[in-house]
Amino acid sequence: MSRISRNKKTLSTANTIEEKPEESMAIDAEEEQLNFAENKTSDEHIARVVFEANATADQLARGHVVRLAGAKKIFETENDVDYTKGIITGIKTCSIYSDCSEAVTLAVNLFNTSEQQPNVQNEQGWLHAPQHTDFGSRATIGDNKGYKNLLNILPYEKSRVAVMAYKPEDVANDRYIQQYGSFNNENLWDGVVAFPGEKYYLVHQGHVVLSVIKNNWEQLGINVEDEHRFNGKYVQVPAHVFDRVIKDLEAQVLSRMPFTDLNDIRAQFTTKQATNYNAQHEEGVNGKYKIVVELGINYQFPPTSTKSLDEEEE
Repeated sequence: MSRISRNKKTLSTANTIEEKPEESMAIDAEEEQLNFAENKTSDEHIARVVFEANATADQLARGHVVRLAGAKKIFETENDVDYTKGIITGIKTCSIYSDCSEAVTLAVNLFNTSEQQPNVQNEQGWLHAPQHTDFGSRATIGDNKGYKNLLNILPYEKSRVAVMAYKPEDVANDRYIQQYGSFNNENLWDGVVAFPGEKYYLVHQGHVVLSVIKNNWEQLGINVEDEHRFNGKYVQVPAHVFDRVIKDLEAQVLSRMPFTDLNDIRAQFTTKQATNYNAQHEEGVNGKYKIVVELGINYQFPPTSTKSLDEEEE
């Protein structure tokens, strides 16, 4: 069972989608019922990357962001993958250097593709660091831009090796990722034929939505097994029923996938509000501090579809 924590009002450990005021619909997570496509899981890879910040005390106080460029060259894989659906399965430190006289918090924009932040549990625990605002200071695990605090860099720190900063609890084996990870808002409509002016769709009998409808036929008012097959493989489904299931899958499953767009990984270096320590720099308030962090990032990709619907039938 997955250990990804999800909003109990929408997804439960029983694989349900809750929609009020209607009854919740159960999403069957059994692999044999999700025959929309054959899935293949990618192997885990590791990349070592360097984030280097050259920033003034004021820039560090506001949060200095460094972007990692060249994802395709850094995150190599033998397969043709979607780099917007990277799954980071671990982050550890390889080396650290800082000439700053204050502690610096390193945060990374994990899960930067999710419309809603997945509540992924970090086995190492999330780092709580002070965040300074106009309303004062408070401890937080990240800011509202999606950055997660991973590391506290000590003043004048020169090295720290093989310290695990992030390790999600079984995220790569999450059944939602394994069975829905290859879907998006566009390919969910593959195998669906709509007719102008009609209130129904013809849906391929291997479509993932039919698996959900089968398990909720009483409340949805349609028994897929009893429906006539057009051309031997298409099922007539009321448009409002199909649209509802698609909407729930997108809102409660796809939008909560803990994916990271590897093309847009950024690190944020933050320290406390610049006050007395900016004058300690030999170049004054405009002097720049250098902080360098080398990280080892373990990553993989969700299963990819290798067969079309028609190939699945053969």
